[in-house]
Amino acid sequence: MYKFPSHRTNTGFTLIELMTVVAVLAVTLSIAVPGMQRTISSTRLRTEASRLLSALVLARSEAVGRNSLVSVCPSAFGSDGIARCSNSYADGWIVFSNRDKDRVVDKGSDEIIRVFSGLPSGYSLTNKAGTIDAHELISYYPDGSSRKNRTLMICPVSGHSTPSWSVVMNMVGRPRIAKGWGECS
Repeated sequence: MYKFPSHRTNTGFTLIELMTVVAVLAVTLSIAVPGMQRTISSTRLRTEASRLLSALVLARSEAVGRNSLVSVCPSAFGSDGIARCSNSYADGWIVFSNRDKDRVVDKGSDEIIRVFSGLPSGYSLTNKAGTIDAHELISYYPDGSSRKNRTLMICPVSGHSTPSWSVVMNMVGRPRIAKGWGECS
């Protein structure tokens, strides 16, 4: 004959064990979350720098391929549909053939090659010193040169301690990206 045990064994967690796990989880999250936010912010900045870099590489290759001047200028064309250069790369930018070397996209003679949307809200695109919003026309000549050294720095939303990402161009026209190349104000 089989005898039943006189007491049952409880399987589960005690309140002390459960509170210990919750405390360890809280400490781990409080350490990990700020580091994750910096990583996300840095990734967003690098993505925006890469978008600007791709516009410059496209403009350079189109200038060589078309054997004519191709320019990149700030433009809100992506949001307002008006093909014109504006005063801030934060609104977006366009790559266009620029036969008469001005800041105007002329119907009939100039062609919009590609349109890029603006930066996320709060981000800015400035000079290396971080003091002036970038707004100048960047032109590539048929030989692939830009004939001017430039640094365009993308800064995070103010208050973030994330290092900036910059697009650095030499006179020959070769653009590259660099981390922490300037100080955001």
